[in-house]
Amino acid sequence: MEPRRPGRPRDPRLDEALLACGLAVILERGYHAATVTEIARRAGVGTPAIYRRWPTKVEFAMELMERVSEPEPIPETGSIRDDLVSFMALRLRTWSAPLFRQLVFPALLEGQAEGTLAIQMRERFIQYRQALGARIRRSVESGELRSDTNPDRLIDLLMGTITMPMLFFREVPTPEDAQSIVDQVLSGYSVHGRVVDRQSSTETSNSPGLE
Repeated sequence: MEPRRPGRPRDPRLDEALLACGLAVILERGYHAATVTEIARRAGVGTPAIYRRWPTKVEFAMELMERVSEPEPIPETGSIRDDLVSFMALRLRTWSAPLFRQLVFPALLEGQAEGTLAIQMRERFIQYRQALGARIRRSVESGELRSDTNPDRLIDLLMGTITMPMLFFREVPTPEDAQSIVDQVLSGYSVHGRVVDRQSSTETSNSPGLE
């Protein structure tokens, strides 16, 4: 008996048409207001054509994000400070764009609520963190950053200046703010030595005096 042939292969032209229509609808209405029905209508197909390819809207959004947002190369000029400023300026421009506000950020939040999708998102979007983390580690090895620098924490501190305003509906910093953000994260906010000196003086005052 002849083995059963697999189903009809996906038409890449239809995939592209669906993604293009999906991007248009999401940019017009926002991720949450965009419906699979409207995307299918604009592409001239039924909703099953979408669900066969992407079982959920967030999986459709993940595919769309992967197509339209290629990871940016990490600068490497020899100065970690200058490289981080360039990286942050680029990220601030990217995350301020309608694509990220309307598609990427809301889809990421929804994906985080769904266990397996959260893992998939982490795997898809970890690439830029790995590249930047490697750049930071090289600067630690060269002595440009402190030996106890945690690359992941440094990245979180930098990217938090973008994600926290978005979470609380505030304005995201502009690319012109990249330099001050990097300088403040790298140097800290305390007056040099004052916090340490105050702590030391407190410990001294609380310790028993010499007879």
